[in-house]
Amino acid sequence: MKCVFRHALAIAIVCAGTLNCGDDTNKPAGIGSVSGKVTFLNVGSWPATGNVQVSVYSSLPANHKPNGAPDAFTNPITAGTTEYNFKLEGLDPATYAGVLVSWREPANPSGAKLLGFYWINGDSLAVDPAGDAKEPGPAPVGITTSNPDRIGLDITADIGIVP
Repeated sequence: MKCVFRHALAIAIVCAGTLNCGDDTNKPAGIGSVSGKVTFLNVGSWPATGNVQVSVYSSLPANHKPNGAPDAFTNPITAGTTEYNFKLEGLDPATYAGVLVSWREPANPSGAKLLGFYWINGDSLAVDPAGDAKEPGPAPVGITTSNPDRIGLDITADIGIVP
């Protein structure tokens, strides 16, 4: 009986040691997050249909408008919201092309209207009245194992762009 107990104890110690000997430099994918605040302009013209959301894209076309599925996105933002705090988690270490606020039309889910995005002038609107990106476009956001959480990515978005 003592022999069985010793073997069981030895196995338990080896297993516990193996589980606790991880290398923090080899963190798993999906460790990062982006967060900030969206300030909405023209909230009186909030669309009756469709969803307004914050999304993260790993790549964007030259016109910077959302095209295709994002890497992460928020739940739809409640109509009439003037400020919205967001946090998107589970992002892989990478450089993301943009953090965008957009509206998707229910009749054409593949298309979206760009309402604003995170850029170098965070306290100003990054799009013109037609929803076209102002230069230089969205600021890239890097997620690394040493800097996985990017905070303070504030965005101004114009609801009045939605038709």
